[in-house]
Amino acid sequence: MTAAIGSVAQLVKVIQTQLSSRAVSAGAGKRQPAVEPAAADRYAQENLASLIELRVRQIARDDPNRGRKAFRVFLEAVLLSQFGEGLVNDPRFFQMVDDIHLAMEADADCRALVAKAIEQLLAEI
Repeated sequence: MTAAIGSVAQLVKVIQTQLSSRAVSAGAGKRQPAVEPAAADRYAQENLASLIELRVRQIARDDPNRGRKAFRVFLEAVLLSQFGEGLVNDPRFFQMVDDIHLAMEADADCRALVAKAIEQLLAEI
């Protein structure tokens, strides 16, 4: 179980690094302050890997879309941790997640990374 959480935590760090570097680029070199999660925020960094693992475990093992759903869980959690848990109440957030997920699957390079992420997410779970 610890190995699985470690793998998920590594994936989280990679995605958060990418989001942070894009935020710097988008701000013309001026770094925008990161959204600070509240102490009780379920998507706070110290809880994120455990939350992702818990949600992935809830996906039925025989679900033919298990891998895709696991990545979706991961993507949602990372975006909520980066931009704030309050977005979970905005239906546009879920459309944005759909758009990002589809764009990642449409790009050959990203698709390979998504496949590797799915492999890590489902390892030992």
